[in-house]
Amino acid sequence: MRFHRAASGSWELRGLHPLFASLLAELPKVASRHRKAQARLYPDPTGGEGEAQLRNDWKEHVRPGLERLFSSSRETVARDLSTLVPNSPGASLVIPAAHLDAWLNALSQARLIIVEENGFTESDLDHREQPDLATRRGLALLKVHFYAHLQELLVEAAG
Repeated sequence: MRFHRAASGSWELRGLHPLFASLLAELPKVASRHRKAQARLYPDPTGGEGEAQLRNDWKEHVRPGLERLFSSSRETVARDLSTLVPNSPGASLVIPAAHLDAWLNALSQARLIIVEENGFTESDLDHREQPDLATRRGLALLKVHFYAHLQELLVEAAG
């Protein structure tokens, strides 16, 4: 996989292996599975103690904005992915520069969700051992690592 900036200012991923292309193709769907990751995506502003009014205000005023932001990011990423053909060798993807924040947001959502769904710990995520790709858990860990790598590339690109 190669990552570079195009003359148009957009970013391109070229030479995507079909496995990684398929992981990208499922990103919006993965990022939409908020049920098990509610506490991570929408944390209690009081840390579980204290002011009921603050929690109510947060739920009424802040959370809906977060939900719209998360949804909008997933929709932007899904549009960008509409041209990706996951099973083609050497697939490529164009990410417009204006969409970098949406991509970072969707990747963060997906990573948090996968970690929560699989109960991954810090030791699972530390890259010391290769994920066992013969298991569902190993594939999920690979997905977390791949999404993290893509986030790193996009953060560097944005900087």
